[in-house]
Amino acid sequence: MENALTIGMVLSGLFFGWTIGSHYTGATMGMAYGSGVIKKPITACLLIAFSVILGATFESHNVVQTVGTGIIRGEDMTPLGAMVMMFTAAMVTAANTWFKWPVSTSQLACFSVVGSALAMGAPVFWKTTIVFLFVTWIGTPIVSALLGFLLTRLTDRVMKNCSARGTKCLQWALLAGCCYAAYTLGANNTGNAVGVFYGLKLLTPMKAGFVGGIVMAIGALTWGKPILKKVGKGIVQLDLNMGVGAKLGQSITAHTAAFLGYPTSMNQALIGGVAGASAARGLKTLNRKALAEIVFSWFFTPMLAGIVSFCLYKLLHFILKVQ
Repeated sequence: MENALTIGMVLSGLFFGWTIGSHYTGATMGMAYGSGVIKKPITACLLIAFSVILGATFESHNVVQTVGTGIIRGEDMTPLGAMVMMFTAAMVTAANTWFKWPVSTSQLACFSVVGSALAMGAPVFWKTTIVFLFVTWIGTPIVSALLGFLLTRLTDRVMKNCSARGTKCLQWALLAGCCYAAYTLGANNTGNAVGVFYGLKLLTPMKAGFVGGIVMAIGALTWGKPILKKVGKGIVQLDLNMGVGAKLGQSITAHTAAFLGYPTSMNQALIGGVAGASAARGLKTLNRKALAEIVFSWFFTPMLAGIVSFCLYKLLHFILKVQ
């Protein structure tokens, strides 16, 4: 039974990684696609896939360790608990992708871990990891907005009275910023899916990151177009200067969180960066209806993931009679 549960956990983690890759195409490459710098969705998805694998392999280890052993103790992680955590987060993420609602997979993953931990009776590190995670989640859009504001102002000043050649360079800068965002996605969010592999001592952090990067890349390539089009064409309308400022604000914020070992939301960082870039111009460039849908999903889906994870663990524990 334990071997079957371990296989189920691995498959659930890989499924979650696949949904993360498909879900964040808009948050990483949406601006380049929406502004016309990238013409074809498949080109955007290929760039995401390559960048995600690099970030996941070389810089995801801190987040892998946080998700794997930072929320609950590694010795309290069981195959059934890990399977429920990852399966719940994957299904809720897939549902949001189906409805084209950007959501925080970091919050989903962490709340899924907490839900199962409470069902197992395992101690949760509330005063350490959870507190810092909440601070990170609250601070992400704020810091990203400040950076988006400052970087947009800086870009406006640098590009004032620029030539056509300068505009072309700015397009390449936006594309580079989007690739950096995809790299940061690999560094920041891979651990959400494969952290339990490390928690159960199946893989080292680097190997877990590489595996997570591969499945996230596959997710971007196979089911990444809907969210890419939703974010690129339906949520934000930015010029090149604002796009560069917002994208760098998002990426720097999320990359810093990954370096510190705390997974955060690429979508929330994006909205913060866009808000800051808009404020730098005194403009309102966010689609309010789309933004309202996103904010609702940010609050509703993590709670849903925690409740579902708790109930599903209790149900399977009752049926299978295993921890």
